[in-house]
Amino acid sequence: MRNKILAASIAALVAPAAFGGTITTATDINMSGGMTAGYFYSTNTGSSNEDEYQVSDFIVELSADAANGVGFVGAFGTMAAITVLDGGVGNSPYANDFQYGWLTVAPAEGVTIEAGKLATNVGYEVAPSYGNPHATIAALWGGQPVYYPGVRLNYEASGMGFYVEANNDTLDTADTAWAAGVAGEAAMLDYSLSFYSYNGYKQLVDVIVSTEVAGMPVAANFDYHKLENAPTAGADDTAYGVALYVTPTISGIEVPVRVEFLNDGTSGVYGVDSATTFTITPTYRYTENSFVRAELSYVSSDNAIFKDENGVAEDTKTSFAVQAGFTF
Repeated sequence: MRNKILAASIAALVAPAAFGGTITTATDINMSGGMTAGYFYSTNTGSSNEDEYQVSDFIVELSADAANGVGFVGAFGTMAAITVLDGGVGNSPYANDFQYGWLTVAPAEGVTIEAGKLATNVGYEVAPSYGNPHATIAALWGGQPVYYPGVRLNYEASGMGFYVEANNDTLDTADTAWAAGVAGEAAMLDYSLSFYSYNGYKQLVDVIVSTEVAGMPVAANFDYHKLENAPTAGADDTAYGVALYVTPTISGIEVPVRVEFLNDGTSGVYGVDSATTFTITPTYRYTENSFVRAELSYVSSDNAIFKDENGVAEDTKTSFAVQAGFTF
């Protein structure tokens, strides 16, 4: 199961002139993306500012299938990338510009090669919040790669997908990385397994499984990190985290719930010795392409990773958000 931004595509038809819903080009162009905006409140922000109004995302993605041998994906816009750890107050949004994109070459049936600024296959959630069941992104996401320049070879056969890639993702002392993975379905479970290596810094094993139980989407994302060298003598060199997801529907209202457990000891991978997060996000969908949602989240850490307005260290954070979204 590859990570994809969960947005509906609108086919752009070739025509002699452009009208509403039509783009005049030499070939068919697909357009997708979305916009979200809302109000975010959070405690223990390290300042007297505890709330913000934010445009969480505005992304326009254009693409063309590689049916004739070559295709492309390109996206521009802005992403606030709000995590449950920052609560939407004082976070640093991505730049308002080109976000990701790549050319796809299909040299043979079942084989594609992607080159450009790739979107990682690692992780259950994606950077644009309209592609996730929650207004904030999981804390687990902070230890995962996102977008980076590189090249990826994909192969699909017998209902399974395989990939291998080399890239210039940078983290700590690493300025190159490589990854490989497999995805498929077994025993009514969709699964993906990725191995991601930051050369000279650390290795990451990422496992995702998802299914439906009694009509409810259920998923789990597990990460294990292994540093090549501990940050200091005697410090831990491993970390792990798991995020669990379930989305019941009650009286027409979706109620996504996310629970996370993180533990990095003294490795510094997540910045917590150990922590638990809980997020619940009742969501009302007007249509398949529009929604409003409220969110309540809570973070509890064994070490005091937050600060109150007076700079006093705290070990909990409570956040609330109201967000509207539209995808196209």
